[in-house]
Amino acid sequence: MTKKRVTLALQGGGSHGAFTWGVLDRLLEDDRIEIEGISGASASAINAVVLAHGYTVDGREDARQALEAFWQSVASKAEFNLLPGGWPTATPAGLQDPHRAVTAFLFLARFFSPYQLSPFNLNPLRDILAAQVDFERLRSECSIKLFIAATRVSTGTLRLFSTQEPWSIP
Repeated sequence: MTKKRVTLALQGGGSHGAFTWGVLDRLLEDDRIEIEGISGASASAINAVVLAHGYTVDGREDARQALEAFWQSVASKAEFNLLPGGWPTATPAGLQDPHRAVTAFLFLARFFSPYQLSPFNLNPLRDILAAQVDFERLRSECSIKLFIAATRVSTGTLRLFSTQEPWSIP
């Protein structure tokens, strides 16, 4: 049987990533389809990297398992609540109203980056990717062509990464 060779351009952005996982899972189930390449940004870049890494381990079934493991990890991290139940009582009186606290946070967010407003340096996506993806193996053994777009927020400069370049987690 001749396989249909496809290159995927994935849509990025938050919830689109979870939806795309379902689409990728279905494509990986179909033995008639061979994924040659994937491009993406944001959440779609993560899907592309996780799929390609799983595929590198042992083909399409491992790619499906890698995507499921990644999104299950994301879902479990989303359940983590930074604010304990008694948080409002431990704040200054002016911020005890949750609406005021959110307003204050949004005001501060205009002047500081998320890195400055994260006192515990929490980056759950980076932690999940570091635990689940061997970037060196991906770079050296990946048969799927990857093209990842990233934008430096401070300058608006676009940077394109491919599997021919060194991968790293900043």
